[in-house]
Amino acid sequence: MTPVWPHGDPRAVAHTILADRRYQTAPQGPEPKSLWDIVFDWLQNWWEKLTRPLGHVTGNERVTTIIGFIVLALALLFLIVVTVRFVRFQLKRRVRAERRFGNAGALDQSGDARALFERALSAAAAGRHHEAAALLWASALRALDERGRVRFDAARTPGEWRRAVRDPAFDGLSRDAVVALFGDRDVDAALVARMRSAYDALVTGA
Repeated sequence: MTPVWPHGDPRAVAHTILADRRYQTAPQGPEPKSLWDIVFDWLQNWWEKLTRPLGHVTGNERVTTIIGFIVLALALLFLIVVTVRFVRFQLKRRVRAERRFGNAGALDQSGDARALFERALSAAAAGRHHEAAALLWASALRALDERGRVRFDAARTPGEWRRAVRDPAFDGLSRDAVVALFGDRDVDAALVARMRSAYDALVTGA
């Protein structure tokens, strides 16, 4: 009698194949998503959240899509305008600071502490507050050198001067000098007056 399955029962063959360990250990879940898939899904969800309220209003998918693109374009344009304005503002601040630093460096600071102090008073009386602040700072550094407290060194930064002097009066003078010489706002009479008060305390204390 001829068997029904000449080459063997296919169920037995399938059972043998499925009994292989490679099939038993094969991953049962879906493959992990790629980075592009994750980004695409996030963008799709974000776009749906953006356009869902519009869809309720318009009731038309094409109109909703067009309005969504317009809103997105306006948002990007606003972001670009804000970024450009911020960059321009920062550039203006840097140019003003560099200009003030250059003016302070170009100022004639020759002479002893007394001569520089007299010039500072004259500049303050004439309303040239920035010049007065720069001359008070230069006079204070000369006075420290003349009194033997700290040797004058034009290469020192204000922070290095503060660490070398270690005097509360000089700390206040230094902070105002940094604002006057390197800040981005105009120097006024009040700042010069504070520097003058700190200068007097520093020199008298010396």
